[in-house]
Amino acid sequence: MVKALSAFVICLALLGMLLPAQAAPPPRLNFDLPALDGGRLSLEQFRGRVVIVEFFATWCGPCKRALPKLDSFAKKYADRGVSAIAFSVDQGGIQMVKPFVARLGLQMPVVLGEVKWAEANAGVRVLPTTLVIDPQGMVVHRFEGPVSHLHLANAVHPYLSKAKSPQPEEAKVKRRRPGDPRFVDLWVTDGEQYQGKDGLYVHTVVNVADLTAARGLWLALDISPQNGGQTKTLYLRVDDVSVEYFVMFVACDQLPPLGDSSSYVARVSVLDEHRKAVDSSPRFPIAANCGTGGAYARSMPEPQKFTPPTAPAPAPPPAESDSRAVSMDAAQGRIKSLSVTDGEVYQDKPGLMLRVNSDLGDLPTDQGLWMAVNLWPEDAKGRALTRDGDAERLYHRVDSTFLDDYLLFVRCDQLPALPPGAKLRMWITVVIGKHKTVVARSKEFVLAHPCQLATQGR
Repeated sequence: MVKALSAFVICLALLGMLLPAQAAPPPRLNFDLPALDGGRLSLEQFRGRVVIVEFFATWCGPCKRALPKLDSFAKKYADRGVSAIAFSVDQGGIQMVKPFVARLGLQMPVVLGEVKWAEANAGVRVLPTTLVIDPQGMVVHRFEGPVSHLHLANAVHPYLSKAKSPQPEEAKVKRRRPGDPRFVDLWVTDGEQYQGKDGLYVHTVVNVADLTAARGLWLALDISPQNGGQTKTLYLRVDDVSVEYFVMFVACDQLPPLGDSSSYVARVSVLDEHRKAVDSSPRFPIAANCGTGGAYARSMPEPQKFTPPTAPAPAPPPAESDSRAVSMDAAQGRIKSLSVTDGEVYQDKPGLMLRVNSDLGDLPTDQGLWMAVNLWPEDAKGRALTRDGDAERLYHRVDSTFLDDYLLFVRCDQLPALPPGAKLRMWITVVIGKHKTVVARSKEFVLAHPCQLATQGR
């Protein structure tokens, strides 16, 4: 009898994955979470529209089939006041979710949540789980398991006449589609130094989120004299396809002989595991006077066919406090120098560029390694303006420790608002592991008017 009852319960559970099942939904649901494409997204922004929230994970097979169907449904009903949001419960964060979304070709907004929150606040028991929220913010339908277009249409139909609000700007995403260019921007900065050598940096913004890096993915930089001659190829391994901004250093002594040419011409290609080119950038010039300084014009034409998303950097798991932080004396020697330039622009966003010279070669990355930009607003007398008395932190994941120079871009809209007379104190920490143990700390520096000055070194 016990075995028969157990089998019956299992069958019911399997049916719940195959057929839409109604359950008592929570009366209201709200969240304010990081969005996959940058910024944050909350359900309050969608008031006045019908919202369909689908909870998923990248390892969920039924989710992989259900999400494109929901995306198609949302496009069909978008002009009638319906929006869809995909709610990720993955622990891997953007590094797992962004490639998954790119390979499915989803165009609806995605938020990065947690499975515990979904269980406690939305009653999620199986994946996918889909909630339908009316224009007043009430949860009116729940579907556990894949749901058909017909069931969704029947669920949203009674509320369409009341769904009058436009789609919020924060929900409008524009991801790369098949056929769109991968290369978004290319530029060169000369007069650079790396490991004691003079050279230049080639900055590349390229979308590779739909590609696989497990078996090998590279950026190949081909440089040759303008009038022909020897071609020099430099490679950069791509380990994280959720990243879009790559910097390659070219030492002056790595450039091929010029011959009778007056300059070089270069091109960046994306190579797959077989070292075959997936896509290549337009050719762009590199001046012959390597190491003398100056910035090159961006080579990509305007306007761009699409604007790449600015994805939030993954943060390490929260810790109760920084009581495990090592002292400044113990961390001396890791962060050797730090410079800041104001008035920089990255992906059409103004902000600050921080260049950190740091020795991290002996630190492991498999436990999680980050550079944290600490933001501490204070008044003219040095008193903290934060409510909780703690600094706000922006985390930048460190995936490779063989470098010495790290570029950290902080957008102006990520900085706290400063009242008149206030200033912003900043410093860099290197943190490791799930407890965010501080293993290095830079000296503090103060910006009186961040994002209000012309470009200049600090």
